[in-house]
Amino acid sequence: MQTFALLFTKTFLLSVFFVLFGCASANGQTYFDYDSKADLGVFRPSEGNWYSFSSESQTSATARWGLASDRLVPADYDGDGLTDFAVWRPETGTWYVLRSRDGQYQIVNWGTRTFVGTGYIDDEPLPADYDGDGQADFAVWRPTSGVWYVLKSSKGYSSDHAEYFNWGKAGDVAVPADYDGDGKTDFTVFRPSENRWYVLQSSDGSRKTSVFGESGYDLLVPADYTGDEKADFAVYRQGTWLIQDSATNEIYTFRFGLHRDYPVPADYNGDGLTDLGIFRDGVWYVKETISGRMSVFYYGTAGDIPVSFSNVRSSVVAMP
Repeated sequence: MQTFALLFTKTFLLSVFFVLFGCASANGQTYFDYDSKADLGVFRPSEGNWYSFSSESQTSATARWGLASDRLVPADYDGDGLTDFAVWRPETGTWYVLRSRDGQYQIVNWGTRTFVGTGYIDDEPLPADYDGDGQADFAVWRPTSGVWYVLKSSKGYSSDHAEYFNWGKAGDVAVPADYDGDGKTDFTVFRPSENRWYVLQSSDGSRKTSVFGESGYDLLVPADYTGDEKADFAVYRQGTWLIQDSATNEIYTFRFGLHRDYPVPADYNGDGLTDLGIFRDGVWYVKETISGRMSVFYYGTAGDIPVSFSNVRSSVVAMP
C-alpha cells in the first residue's frame, strides 16, 4: 500500500502553486468563506435546516431551506465563490436556491419524473459548471433515456438556449466532473454492467473510458486527489478508498473509514488537493493527502446529512 507522502510528493510543487495563485473549486466542495478551505456543513432532515461552519471565522450559521424529501443540490449558482443552499423537489422538478450573494431566492423548474409502467424514475439533478463561467448550471440527467438537459448560466438560464445531449443509457449512473482540466464539467457516466466509466471530454470532444470499481459495492467519489486540476476516478468501498491517478493510471488503495460512514472528500486544508474525509454521526475525520495528518472535527449530529455528500453517487441505480 502506498503512503500519502509517497503518492503525492510528485504533486507537491503543483499544489504550492494552487495555494499561491488559487484554483477553481472542485465538484462536491462546500465553501462558506474565502480562505480556500472546504467548510463543514450538514442538512438536518427532521428540521429542514442547513448548518454551516466557516473555517475562516470559526462561526456557525443556520438556515431553514427545503423539506426532508427534497434532494440536496448545493453549488455556487450566483458566481460569488460561495456555496448556495439549494434543493430540488422531485415531485415538481423545481429547484429552490438561496443565494449567498444577496440572500434572495431563485426558483427554476427544470427536470421531471418519468413513469415507466411499473413506477416512476426521477431525473438526476446534477448542478455543475458545464460552460466554464464560474457559476453552476441547472442540469439533470434522465436515467430512462441517457439524455442530459442543461440550463447554462452563460445563456441566462434560458430554456430557449438549453443544451440537450445524449450520453449514457438506462442503468448507468451519472458522475459529472472536470476530468480533462479545462475548467468545464464533463458529461460522464459509470456503467454498472461493465464497471466502466465513460467520459466525454469538453476540451476536445474526445471520449475516455476506464474499467474501475465494482458495482454494488462502491460509492463513486471522483475528485482531484493528485493536484493536476483533473478529477481522478475514485471509489469508496466499505471503508476502503481506491483512487486511479489521472496522469499515470496507477491505482492507490487506502483504508480509512467504516462501512456505515459517509465519504466526504474535499480540500480541507486549502493546499489544492482533495483530502480523504468521512462523516460519522456528527464527527468528521479527515486525512490530509500530502502529510497523512489526521484531523477530527465535531459538527452535526446523528441523522444529519453532510452537505458535500450530495455529490457522491451509488454504483448501481434502481430501475422499477
